[in-house]
Amino acid sequence: MLIARTIQECVSFRYKINKRVGLVPTMGALHKGHIALIKQSLKICDITIVSIFLNPKQFGASEDLDSYPIDDLRDLKILNKLNIDCVFMPLKSEIYESDHSIDIVENKLSKLLEGDSRPNFFSGVITIVSKLFNICNPSDVFFGEKDAQQLIIIKKLIKDLNYNLICHAIPTVRSENGLALSSRNEYFNESQKEIASNIYKSLCLIKAKIDGGEYNVNVLKKIFSKSIDNIPELQIDYFSIADIHTLEEVSKTISSTVLISTAILLDGVRLIDNIEYVI
Repeated sequence: MLIARTIQECVSFRYKINKRVGLVPTMGALHKGHIALIKQSLKICDITIVSIFLNPKQFGASEDLDSYPIDDLRDLKILNKLNIDCVFMPLKSEIYESDHSIDIVENKLSKLLEGDSRPNFFSGVITIVSKLFNICNPSDVFFGEKDAQQLIIIKKLIKDLNYNLICHAIPTVRSENGLALSSRNEYFNESQKEIASNIYKSLCLIKAKIDGGEYNVNVLKKIFSKSIDNIPELQIDYFSIADIHTLEEVSKTISSTVLISTAILLDGVRLIDNIEYVI
């Protein structure tokens, strides 16, 4: 397994390969969700590159950049055991030189949901993703459905900027209690993780209500709010029932496939989750 610390090392590695190359972008603190992405790349592609870069551009001023869980040694052991071909682990100065002045901005999808709460987040995401596409030149890239809005925007990035690659969406990996796996779960003890599992349980409650014939969005939002409000440790940032393609809120009743998503705060840690309801 090559550990590439510079762009030139990664480019040189990629230049020698005339095979199908998979890229799995991460910020480290690897968990079973990341491993599912990596295993899919190993299954489909001849060569797999995993990037580990804690991207400062996707953190707001009051967010957890300084406390984000980092364990490079543990991550490298995991990747070595998986027999990946290359891990790209650049320094911040390697990716963003002191005179860096160009970021990529998406003008529609990124203004909604997560983008409303975190205005610069998606610009940070697609800027680093574009850089990784350019450096690693993959044929295939792998992202998780847990970050549904991010996945939709990255697919739009690939389409609009004419990247010649295939984007694979991998289903959300969950713990036994339903909690979506996330690096930020490392902040929690077992009791807090059990509390956080109520996020997915509340989403499943909404799905069950729709299955039972309740299509009124206002009614469904009240049901979700009541479910979360019963857990005093949880606070709703937003709850959305949106068109799966435009991410615009459904105003009255559900009549086509929707993304049902939420962001919840638990002891100051922001957790997101979603389900897609297909009609």
